[in-house]
Amino acid sequence: MRSTHVLAVTVCSILGCGSQPAPVAPAPQPEPVAAPTPPPPEPEPEPEAEPVVAAEPKTIEIQRDVIRLKPGIKILFQTNSAQLLAESNVILDEVASVMEQNAKLRIRVEGHTDNVGKPEYNKDLSTKRAASVRTYLVGKGLAEDRLESTGCGQEVPVAENKTEDGKQQNRRVEFVILRKRRVAEPCQVYKPRERRRDRTESGSGSGSGSGSATPTP
Repeated sequence: MRSTHVLAVTVCSILGCGSQPAPVAPAPQPEPVAAPTPPPPEPEPEPEAEPVVAAEPKTIEIQRDVIRLKPGIKILFQTNSAQLLAESNVILDEVASVMEQNAKLRIRVEGHTDNVGKPEYNKDLSTKRAASVRTYLVGKGLAEDRLESTGCGQEVPVAENKTEDGKQQNRRVEFVILRKRRVAEPCQVYKPRERRRDRTESGSGSGSGSGSATPTP
C-alpha cells in the first residue's frame, strides 16, 4: 500500500496531477512606430516678373495680361484674307523684340472680328489671321513653343458693332501673356493695367480694352 502511494507521488511530480494549466509565455509587444516626418513646407513662389524692355516701344503697350497696340496703330491684312500687309511688319517686329528681351515670355496670339458675316466664317478668318501673325513671329527667330494662336471670331467684342468705329475696335489681334501659375483662358476681354488683386476682388477678368491691334476686314 505504501509502495503504491510512493509511485503515485512520483508520477505526479513528473507529469503534474493538478488542474492548473501550464503557464503561457506573454505575446511579444509590437515595436513602437515612429510618426512620419512631415515634408518641409514648399517655398513661396516668387512673383512672375513683368516683361521689361530697354526702350519704350513706339507701337505697342505692355500691360500685365496682354500686349496691345497703342491708339491709332493697326495690324493690317488683305481684305477677307489672312495675308499680312507690309505695313504691319514694324508692329510685329516690336512684339518680337519684346519677346527677345524677355526669354521666358510666352504669348498667345488671339484674333477677333466684328459681327459682319456669318459667325462660322468670322471664326475661321480670325483663326487664320492669328496663325499668320504667329508664323511671322516664328520667322523672326522665336521658338515655336513660346507662341500659340487661336481665333475668337465675333464672340468677344470690346465695343458696339452698331458703328464703324466700334467695328474697327472689334477687328483686332491681341497678344495675351501666358504665365505658369495662372491659366489665361482664351478669348476674354482684358482690362488695361489689370492686376491679379483687382480681378480677384471684382470676381471677373473682363472689362473694356482699347488700343488693340486692329486688322482690316
